[in-house]
Amino acid sequence: MISGMKQIVVGGVAAAALVASGHASVMAATANFDATAEILEAISITAAQNLGFASILPSATTADTVVIDTAGARTCGAALTCTGTASAASFDVAGTDGATYAITLPAAADITSGANTMQVNGFTSSIGATGTLTGGAETFTVGGTLNVGINQAPGNYTGTFVMTVDYN
Repeated sequence: MISGMKQIVVGGVAAAALVASGHASVMAATANFDATAEILEAISITAAQNLGFASILPSATTADTVVIDTAGARTCGAALTCTGTASAASFDVAGTDGATYAITLPAAADITSGANTMQVNGFTSSIGATGTLTGGAETFTVGGTLNVGINQAPGNYTGTFVMTVDYN
């Protein structure tokens, strides 16, 4: 009787293995999928016009500011006298049509004339912090605030600012 039970147990294990392997193939499934990628055209930015505050006569008693808005309009502080034609900076961006990009404006930087400096800050963009390339291009303008000191030394002040654009 024991040898007969061994055969039944061994036979039962073999049958269970067949059922399990058959059951696993019924439960398995496969699917195909595609991989995709979009290669973007390199984004570029070109300065088309510089930020120009024009001519300023400083005060002997009060520091003040000159603001250029994104349309190029100048607001001269009450303690200052401003003349000449001011201008907002203008930038041309090119890249992949329909793509959006982020604009990083400088926080602040100095313009200098010899050893003398003035700070420019408060930069603003005519399109905010992001843009969209329509037809693969977009132009925007940037304004800022010039901080003029008391008896600011005369001279032609210049400085270079870094403007960054990057795809979102």
